[in-house]
Order: sequence, then C-alpha cells, then structure tokens
Amino acid sequence: MELYELTDNMILSKLGETIKRLRLEHNVSQKDLSLSAGVSISSVAALERGESVSLKTLIPLLRALNSLDMLSDFFKEPEISPIVYAKLLDGQKSRKRASATKNNNDKTELEW
Repeated sequence: MELYELTDNMILSKLGETIKRLRLEHNVSQKDLSLSAGVSISSVAALERGESVSLKTLIPLLRALNSLDMLSDFFKEPEISPIVYAKLLDGQKSRKRASATKNNNDKTELEW
C-alpha cells in the first residue's frame, strides 16, 4: 500500500482500523482502553471510526496498547553517509600535544 496515494480521510480510517485491531488483540473494551489511557470513550470510538483526534489522544492510546514503537520512525537520528563522514574527518586537524616550556636559566643546583 502506497501511503501517498491515500487521501487524508483514508489514512485516518486505516489508523482507526489499526487501533481497533490492536485493542481487540489485547482483548480490551473501548471503555477499559479509555480508562487506562486517560481519554474519553468517545475519543476511542471516534478514532476507531476514522475520525480525526489529537496527538494528545493518540499517544496515550498507543501507550496503553504497548504500541508506542509505531511512532519510532519520527525519532530516528539522521545517518551520515560514509563519504560525508570521511570528508568531515579530513576537514579536522589532527590533535597536537602541548609541550612543556623549556627554561634553560635554572641550571644551578640548590645548596643546603
């Protein structure tokens, strides 16, 4: 299924179907899911019907269904290609060690 070919309403419908499937797989009623997620039962029903809900509703529902990993693509760190990484390394100067200052004036020995 190509997501870009779907309308916004079709995506909402698919999202609702997925939430309903997850809820049924966990053998949880809409009421119990709404209580464990801290959202209204009407929000759960609306989402499952493919209606628009806020992210502040969706996130607790996914958390209650142990499915927050569905959002993991939003949090991926960008990867650096090996070529770009090599260029970054080439641009850095190699680290130099600091040398102690030489003081040739202190050649006299201490006498007691």
